[in-house]
Amino acid sequence: MPSLTLTLTPDAAIHAVAETHGIIGSRAHRLGSEHASTFRLESDAGVFALKIQRSDPETAPLQSWRARIGSRLAELGHPVPPLVPDRSGEPIAFVRLPPEPGDIGDPSAPGARRRPSIAVQLAAWIDAVPYGAAPVATGFGERLGRAAGRLHRDLARMPAPPAPVSHTWDARTMAAELRAHLPAVDDPEVGRIAEAALALHERLVRPVAGELPLALVHQDLHDSNVLIDRRGGVAAVLDFDDMLVGWRVAEPAIAAAYLARNLGDPGAALASVVRGWSSEAPLEPAEERVLAPLAAMRLALNSTVWSTRGDGERGDYARSRARGSVEAFLALAEAASGVRG
Repeated sequence: MPSLTLTLTPDAAIHAVAETHGIIGSRAHRLGSEHASTFRLESDAGVFALKIQRSDPETAPLQSWRARIGSRLAELGHPVPPLVPDRSGEPIAFVRLPPEPGDIGDPSAPGARRRPSIAVQLAAWIDAVPYGAAPVATGFGERLGRAAGRLHRDLARMPAPPAPVSHTWDARTMAAELRAHLPAVDDPEVGRIAEAALALHERLVRPVAGELPLALVHQDLHDSNVLIDRRGGVAAVLDFDDMLVGWRVAEPAIAAAYLARNLGDPGAALASVVRGWSSEAPLEPAEERVLAPLAAMRLALNSTVWSTRGDGERGDYARSRARGSVEAFLALAEAASGVRG
């Protein structure tokens, strides 16, 4: 399977967005991402967030679907950065990377090395920081939960994906992913929490999995994808790449899991997100039962997956994404253990 990761130089990113959007960049500052190349782009037209991903005929319809939904949510007033249309008026552009210095011959000739197709997405730059990089109070959890609940209501009216979607972080398959990654885990502590998460799944999640409502969910409201403003509110929700039809309860569970990494009291983080979510989208009994276990499992999966990628191409990013997950898992697992099986 070809790699999903795309690592572009700032100059290549500037060249691409000039071709797709007609915007002339003067400087591109690299940001972090699991697979994409992301930049803060300074240009003749202002400052933007630039995201460039690999694309192909199979993934392009999904990438377009995500971009259209993100654009519509921004129009509806959600804290989602508005997308800048490309030259043809679309929210996302598809091109091939230009030849690199040293490429020889006609790239269209038989046998020539073809440059990869890319998806280019340009968004308004939001002058705020990821809440994982800022002080947060417990009250932020309630605001985050409300924002997630409101997002859920409008996502329910959006079109279904053009093809089935699943991935490593899908809440429905976390147990399978933990089992698949465990053999590659070298850290004994990470291995222990993965096993503990699997035990939570068997006792509390698997028995009611069939009762959990499905919905279109963002599925990735973590502490780098949610920006916080100076007043402690939700400034922006970023990155719809993990959006899928899955368990509805995954939305507040994931939001609570990552807030738990950033508050001294993980239990209070969980409770505050649940309060906010429930004010917009009341939980069903089965969802109440699995919310804490799913939040704990997400942190275990976070630790497990990133521990296996620490020596990879984006090892620094992997290590930063796992910071604080083990400690928060232990607290949330204790809270989950009080749930009656």
